[in-house]
Amino acid sequence: MKGLAIRLVLASGVLVALSLGGRWALRQTDFFRVRRVELEGLRYLSPERLLAALDLGPRPNLFDPLGALERRLESLPGVVTVRVERVLPGTLRIAVEERPAIAFLAGREGLVPVDSAGEELPYDPVAAGLDLPVVESLDKGVLSVLALARRADSAFYHEVQAAGRGRDGSVWLELPRKRVLLPGAPAIDVLRAVAVVNRELEASGRPHRELDARYAGWVIARRDRT
Repeated sequence: MKGLAIRLVLASGVLVALSLGGRWALRQTDFFRVRRVELEGLRYLSPERLLAALDLGPRPNLFDPLGALERRLESLPGVVTVRVERVLPGTLRIAVEERPAIAFLAGREGLVPVDSAGEELPYDPVAAGLDLPVVESLDKGVLSVLALARRADSAFYHEVQAAGRGRDGSVWLELPRKRVLLPGAPAIDVLRAVAVVNRELEASGRPHRELDARYAGWVIARRDRT
């Protein structure tokens, strides 16, 4: 109860100061100096990169304008939205939404993470622990299918090792020991059906080298050649 009373008194004092136009005064006191930064939602970017982008300066104060901090972080490639909150007496809590990586683009300089729109992302594959399908070109249709596969069935998506476009406009997905053939722009239900059929065949021990879902209402399993 004593700790609660102290926090209530502190909060009341801050409200009074703000109501009297005392934000400038609050920014001059070391009591509200920023001592801690909490990061939430961070998966791909390094904490060090975000802290550097914050550019808090030598004497950051909890009542410095939050909008400026949010704009600095939202200017980083890969960041979608940022929300900065004050936690009395000296903590900044920062919630970050990042743009998810959907595939690796194979290039001369190695594998580059890209999102579903084909935008390159500044993520370190090793540090972020990225395990993504590989694409040979920036085909946004193929990337959209991969994003849809992740929405449809995350476990199935994480089995995909590579993806590309067939000569007939279809999309192929390479999984361990098999290939999946899809229409050029499949509905999410098609991908869910493929994932279910794949799981059932694996569970029953029936080997298959290809799942063909290019024909409406069908998922055709082609067995290994003997």
